[in-house]
Amino acid sequence: MRRTAVLCLALAVMTAGVSAVSLWADWHRPDSILAHDTLPFYASADLRPRWDRVSSVLQVDGFEFTDQRKTAVDDRLLDSGPTVVNLFFAGCVSVCPVSMDLLRTLQANLGSQAPRFVSLTVSPLTDDVRALADYAGKFVLPKDWVLLTGHPQAVEAWARRSLYSDITKIGPDGLPPHTERAFLIDRGHRIRGIYDARSPHEMVRLRYDIARLRQEEAPAFADQSISPSSPSEVAVVVRR
Repeated sequence: MRRTAVLCLALAVMTAGVSAVSLWADWHRPDSILAHDTLPFYASADLRPRWDRVSSVLQVDGFEFTDQRKTAVDDRLLDSGPTVVNLFFAGCVSVCPVSMDLLRTLQANLGSQAPRFVSLTVSPLTDDVRALADYAGKFVLPKDWVLLTGHPQAVEAWARRSLYSDITKIGPDGLPPHTERAFLIDRGHRIRGIYDARSPHEMVRLRYDIARLRQEEAPAFADQSISPSSPSEVAVVVRR
């Protein structure tokens, strides 16, 4: 009896070890976007596109911020489907206006197929709710565009851990870092695309990826006219 129990335990440990090695090898295996017809996952600071089992279940962290209407907002904001997230600050006069204008143009061109657009300030000490509301008016952002601020430590931690962006390093001009990236996040709270929001060419790629992600997240009976279908979402996701 005891011998049987020891053998079962040894077999379980061996199986777990084999699974761990398999996942490790899967994570580190070189991969090419040309070998896949689905959007990748971005789950590490190297920003490498991945299709492995580990990356497919890693979510961005949860958050609790405040929008330009002084409404408390948490990560359930991402539940409804594709979401485009970018970083900005109201005092930026170079990169941010260009990025916001391109993203706003994309949102307008997509019409009813537009995802949710969310902009998180990298300067929460200066960008309070009133500053966000003024910024939305200045750039004539749509009413459903969400601008977020929050406690500085919470904003910094979420940007660093979830968007792989260190917003604590002040530039030589004494201003917060100019963050040109935009991120496409799916309803499973996973990053599926990273783009240079200063580039019109990247906005074309983002538009195509939004269509692909909508198709992936749509029910089987949904309109098939958007793009080739993709595998269903994995059922289990975990926080990073």
